[in-house]
Amino acid sequence: MNAVEARGLSKRFGPKLALKDVSFDVRKGEIMGLLGPNGAGKTTTVRILTGILRPDSGSATVMGHDVLEEPLEIRRCIGYLPETPCLYERLTVEENLAFYGRLYDVPEEELRRRIRDLLALVGLKDRAGEKVGALSKGLKQRVAIVRALVHDPPVLILDQPTSDLDPASAKDIRGLIKELNRSGKTVLICTHNLTEAEELCDRIAIINEGCVLAVGKPGELVKDLEGSHHSFEISSFGSISKYLKVIEGLGGVLEVKQVGEDRAVVVLEDRKAISAVVRELILKGCDVLEVRMLRPGLEEVYMRLVRGP
Repeated sequence: MNAVEARGLSKRFGPKLALKDVSFDVRKGEIMGLLGPNGAGKTTTVRILTGILRPDSGSATVMGHDVLEEPLEIRRCIGYLPETPCLYERLTVEENLAFYGRLYDVPEEELRRRIRDLLALVGLKDRAGEKVGALSKGLKQRVAIVRALVHDPPVLILDQPTSDLDPASAKDIRGLIKELNRSGKTVLICTHNLTEAEELCDRIAIINEGCVLAVGKPGELVKDLEGSHHSFEISSFGSISKYLKVIEGLGGVLEVKQVGEDRAVVVLEDRKAISAVVRELILKGCDVLEVRMLRPGLEEVYMRLVRGP
């Protein structure tokens, strides 16, 4: 059984179709990323998974519970961190967490133990008595993550967990997410941060305009793109620009881009065609210094899927 399953989710807001037949799953024990630009449908998707919104069509389950038929069980299974977490700034850290824990009917003795242990996990053990309003944004985000964990759910859904944080705070939050995953939590992250997705996620679903465009491990997605074309950087002694027209018409050449006075990138259908490209350059008088194959990264995969080739 997968931790999360979404099948054919669609949702319309007035004339706008926000989700179009969205399907993916999250395996138990993994970190899964929903990667896409702002407005892609990420937040709408997780709001359906958490029971906040009802889909117009399709179905979804969390830990085997149907999001439409078993909303209370869904809430017990999920720890949800929205993009803008709600914390009561006039209450202390401990008071905030106790309030939310009681909403989930966590027994008082167990609640006190969980709060103590979770604050120690996120490095806030000594800040329990401080008012949330006095904390930095990064520390507030840690409190919000603890709030999502206080009822000990098996699944965490984090919407833009490092949004607007400084680099050091964002790094701390990513480290915390990894630690929570190692402790057994299944994690679904919504993000538009490519670096974050590549660092954290076991698998990624790329989503745009309400549609899931691709699902897979970052390395698999890159490999799929790499199989469709082959890019080489060619550098020369002196200017290379006057030689580029020579190779644009060669068989197998898809694209030629100058990227510097003495460098160009050549995109080929078949990597073996590079020998003909280099031979033609040399015959025309170009002093070729180096030929280097370029490996695509997740950014290139993302840009090609979201913006098109």
